[in-house]
Amino acid sequence: MTAMTRKKIHFYNHAPFSACDVCVGRCKRQHKLAVERMQFFQPLFLLIIMLLFCTLTACGGAKETEPALDCPFTDLEWSSTVDDMLSAEGSGYSTYDSLYGGLCYTYPKDYEGLAGTVKYMFNEENKLMSVAWTYSAENADEIASLYETVSASITAENGESGYDAGGIGNYGGVWYRENGDIIITTMITSENKALQYAYLHPLVSRGTEE
Repeated sequence: MTAMTRKKIHFYNHAPFSACDVCVGRCKRQHKLAVERMQFFQPLFLLIIMLLFCTLTACGGAKETEPALDCPFTDLEWSSTVDDMLSAEGSGYSTYDSLYGGLCYTYPKDYEGLAGTVKYMFNEENKLMSVAWTYSAENADEIASLYETVSASITAENGESGYDAGGIGNYGGVWYRENGDIIITTMITSENKALQYAYLHPLVSRGTEE
């Protein structure tokens, strides 16, 4: 054995790392990096899962959704604000005091081919409480025909009226519903002949109770 060969054997026997040691060290470093990545991403992953859970279960004290306003003469919802109303109907309105402590906004509005008036009544917190369409005619027969048309449409969707507001010269009906009552009233006098078709918010309705 030559001196050079003995030096090489001595070097490999006393080297800091053998070939296997290098592989083992590399594997350890890769494992350590993998563990560090897992430690870094684990809280982020948990956070994403929590956010998804909150979204799906509406956590965080989310408000309950408003019932639907299935009114044929407006596109507003019970959750609509005054600004929403202005955006939908414009600025050509008149106002007077609402029955619910706020303002009532009135606009010219056609319905069933007839030129009437739509009324949006808000409470003192500017929450929409009632939407109504009113129409005035020259004769009582026109009001009676309109009443039959409107009440038939409501009955087809909600069943028979739960209350008959009939009377001498005046008649109407009420449909009690969990998502808000519907009321038709008429007024027939020598001076006035009119019909009002109203939707009430559940908070100011009798609901299914009679």
